[in-house]
Amino acid sequence: MSKFELSIAKDYVPSWSYLDGVRELFQNALDQQTVVEDNKMFFSYNEETETLTIGNKLSVLDTSSLLLGATTKSDDEETIGQFGEGYKIATLVLTRENHSVVFYNYGAKEVWRPRFVKSRRYKTDVLTFFVDKKYPWQQTPHHNLIIEINNITKEQYNEIVETNLHLQDIGKYFETDKGRILLEDKYKGKVFVNGLFVCDYKDYQYGYDFKPSQLNIDRDRKLVDNFDLKWLASEMWLKQNGNEEMKRIAAELIKENKADVEFIKDVWVSGSFYTQTAEVVHETFKDEYGENAVPVSTQNELETVSGDYKPIMVSNEYKEIVQSSPKYKEPMKIYKPSPKERIEEWIEDHKQSLSKRAITEMESILEDLK
Repeated sequence: MSKFELSIAKDYVPSWSYLDGVRELFQNALDQQTVVEDNKMFFSYNEETETLTIGNKLSVLDTSSLLLGATTKSDDEETIGQFGEGYKIATLVLTRENHSVVFYNYGAKEVWRPRFVKSRRYKTDVLTFFVDKKYPWQQTPHHNLIIEINNITKEQYNEIVETNLHLQDIGKYFETDKGRILLEDKYKGKVFVNGLFVCDYKDYQYGYDFKPSQLNIDRDRKLVDNFDLKWLASEMWLKQNGNEEMKRIAAELIKENKADVEFIKDVWVSGSFYTQTAEVVHETFKDEYGENAVPVSTQNELETVSGDYKPIMVSNEYKEIVQSSPKYKEPMKIYKPSPKERIEEWIEDHKQSLSKRAITEMESILEDLK
């Protein structure tokens, strides 16, 4: 039997729990399914033995992968893993939380049993993989790699399911080239990548499952940039034009100025997607307020709208999108001079009765108003 010590402290990633460890192993299985043709992954749970099983049909582990930083996924944008740490850190965390992990590495005719051992070199407990090359196989497994995680209670398994869309019936959703918009209320404000939970983002009105190539996440898979979240969601809602229901939802989000569509004017202003979205927003605006309604965002704009039209006070962003529609018609407006124009007219009307000094002072004030 061979022994391999990992130079990773036992309390590494102290904030991680068994949920993070299982997520990492599940993610690796998904990634392997992506990068290797026909390398189908599987997942099962036995409530009686409290055993969780994850694996792949064709994957085989090599002991060289125990070297920190070793990976085969760094150049594949369709996978999440980049650091070569995945299954090693997952194993450390799960073992630390008393969930023993066994790797049935059948493709190499080996069984790996990691556990913490007091290291002579480091004078502390380190995760050590014991590799059995003479395991008495009773039958030929259907998969080259099978990972068993033990001591997972039913309650813990239910929590695992909640963080994994692959194990759920997600109900209504809308597919885009950036990922999926999750329409069920239970996903409001939840962010997933490749079906695995990343974080809560309370500003969202809907849930999102982004493709790995679209969202940069850190090693903890939890810290995501707010700008990226808003930008990506805006792109996804901008491209919903093939679905009438989604168009209406997008228009409502724009009207309410929600984070999901905060950058919808910026992500593709010159494209046909934006034009179609503006048409829907304009249409819903007319449906709600009437054919004679016009959007305004300032008091001055409101006062210049003629009596034949009904001004509706809205946000400037919403107004601009309504006005971007090819179907929008600019209403006739009443001329209403600005305060500066009124002062200039007053000077012109009264300059004969004003002293030269008074006129100069008024002109100086007008210059300051600019």
